[in-house]
Amino acid sequence: MTEIRSLRKDDKLNDLISLSREFFEEYESHHENFFKIDRLSDSDIVDYFSQWIDDEDGETFIALTGGRIVGYITVYVRTQPIYWKIKKVGDISGLMVQKAYRRRGIAGHLLAKARAFFEKKAVRYFTVYTAIGNRGALEFYERSGLLPLYTTMMGVVMDD
Repeated sequence: MTEIRSLRKDDKLNDLISLSREFFEEYESHHENFFKIDRLSDSDIVDYFSQWIDDEDGETFIALTGGRIVGYITVYVRTQPIYWKIKKVGDISGLMVQKAYRRRGIAGHLLAKARAFFEKKAVRYFTVYTAIGNRGALEFYERSGLLPLYTTMMGVVMDD
């Protein structure tokens, strides 16, 4: 049985650190020029997730199986500039399920927690970013009712 709940101060973060590294390694495989995973420290990861524990506009939800963190989703609310029609929007900063636990509905349960968080915050729309090459994630989001908003194009000015 998998439990979905908010990350707490007393949670042991070793599983979350490992899972976060998996997330970046997968993401790096789609964007090799953007990340240097070898420079990502455990304290960077802990600091990132810890910032949401007492933040009323953000939260990390974790999926626990057998006492181990096997998935997470981080969400937050941001205010748009005045020229936007929609003033508040939710963002999903990361959604990850450990490979061995995929295709069990965990990502769907995490996404449902995110939607409930946004609803509680009176946010009607939310966004999530993923790599165009991450077909599994794109298909999951489409099955979950998300629609493309825009495409970010990348150009190279000079070679490294």
